[in-house]
Amino acid sequence: MSDVQLIWPNKDLQLRASGETDSEWVQPDDRRLLMPLKFEALTPTPLNAQANVLAVGDGLDALEALTSQTTVLDGGIRLVYIDPPFNTQINFRQYNDTMQRPMWLSMMRDRLAALRPLLAEDASVWVHLDDSEVHRARAVMDEVFGENAFVASVVWQKKTTRDSRAAFSSNHDTVLVYAPSGPKKWKTSRNLLVKDEAHLQNRDDDPRGPWSDAPFTAPGFRKAQQYDIVTPTGQILRPPRGRSWYATEQTYLDLLADDRLWFPKGGDGSPRLKLFAHQLRGLVPFTVWGPPDTGTNDDAKRHLMAMFPDIEVFDTPKPESLLERIIHIATNPGELVVDIFGGSGTTAAVAHKMRRRWVIAERNAQTVRDFLLPRLQLVIDGTDPGGVTEATSWAGGGSFGVVHVSPRFGALSSSSRAEAIKRHLAALAKSRSLSLNRKRACSATV
Repeated sequence: MSDVQLIWPNKDLQLRASGETDSEWVQPDDRRLLMPLKFEALTPTPLNAQANVLAVGDGLDALEALTSQTTVLDGGIRLVYIDPPFNTQINFRQYNDTMQRPMWLSMMRDRLAALRPLLAEDASVWVHLDDSEVHRARAVMDEVFGENAFVASVVWQKKTTRDSRAAFSSNHDTVLVYAPSGPKKWKTSRNLLVKDEAHLQNRDDDPRGPWSDAPFTAPGFRKAQQYDIVTPTGQILRPPRGRSWYATEQTYLDLLADDRLWFPKGGDGSPRLKLFAHQLRGLVPFTVWGPPDTGTNDDAKRHLMAMFPDIEVFDTPKPESLLERIIHIATNPGELVVDIFGGSGTTAAVAHKMRRRWVIAERNAQTVRDFLLPRLQLVIDGTDPGGVTEATSWAGGGSFGVVHVSPRFGALSSSSRAEAIKRHLAALAKSRSLSLNRKRACSATV
C-alpha cells in the first residue's frame, strides 16, 4: 500500500456496471453485492483450467463469475494486459470515452483490485494509456499493488505521422508495468528479447560463421584481471580507469588461442569478445519501443480493415506485434493471459497464435458480434494471414468458450442480449460450415 494516496469523490464506493454502458456508485455493504451473478455458457466448451474464454459482460462481473462458478482462473493469471478507455473526453464509433474522472478512477481501481488475488506469483500487469490519465493511473496502481511493484513505464510510438495543428504532435502511448513480486524477483522469470541473428557479421572470415561482439572489459577493479594485452599491431593496452579486463589472463590466453577475440581498428583497438549465434544471450527490453518492432495504430487498423472490409473499424486498435512482444516477455506457452477490456480482440488473437491460454471480457455486445467472435474464429480456422501469423508459424487450431455475464445492477435486458449473441454464434457456425464444405468440394474436384 502506498504511503501517499490519490483522493477523489466517492472513493470509498464501488463502481459497478448497470447495463451495457452505464455505471452506478454502490456502497461496499450493499446487499445486492451478495447476489450471485447470472452466468450463462453460450457454447458447450468445458469451462475448466484449460479453456480459453470470451466473456460478454463487464470485466469486474466476469472476473467474479468465472472465479465463483468455474475453474478457468484456478491456475493463476501470468499476464494481465488491459487497454481501457483512456478518458480522452472524445466519443469514438465503438464507445464513448467521456467518463467523469472520479468514476474512471474507481472503475480502474476496482477492476485492478479484483485481479490482484487472482495473479500467479510471477505475474505482471500491463496497463496501456495515453497522457490523459496515465499519471493518475500510476498512483492508483501504487495503491493496489504497492509502490515496490512498479517495474517500468514503456513508451510505445503509436504513429509516425505528424499533427501540424497541435502544440506538440503526440505520437506515443505509455504502458505501465507492475509485478507484485517486485522487479528484481520478476526479472528472473520474464523472458528476454531474441537477438536478431541477421545483424551478425563475419568480419574475419571465421569458419564457424557470423558473430556479434562484446567489450572485453568489466566494471570495477579486480586485481587478477589487471594485466597487459598486446594487440596484433604491437600496442600494449591496460584496462580503462575504473574497469578490469573481462577475464583473468589465463582465460584471455585461452580465448586468444581459440580465435574468440577480435581487435578492431585494423588490429590496433581494444579486444572484443566474439559471440556466435548459439552463445548469444537475449536482450533486456528497452523502455522505448518503435514501429519497426512493435507496429503502429495504422498497422493495426489496416489489419482490421482487411478482416472486416464492410464495417467501420476501431479508430486506435493495437497492432499484433505490440502484443506479441508483451506476451513473449511476460509469459511462456500454456500460461494464462487476461484482458478485461477486450475491444477488437488483439490480445486474444495473439495469445492464441502464441499458444497461450486466454480469458477476455468485453462489455459491448455489438463489439463482440462485429469483431471479437469473427476475428477469433478466423484465428481458429487459420484464415487470418495478417498480424503475427507468419512470425508465430500459426496455421489454425484450438477452441474457445463464450459466456454471458449479466450485471447485478440496472435494468438491462440481459436475456435478450444473450439471445442475440447465441443467434450470432449460430450464424457464424453455419457460415463456417458452408465455407468448410466449399473447401472440401473444391478439393474433391481437383
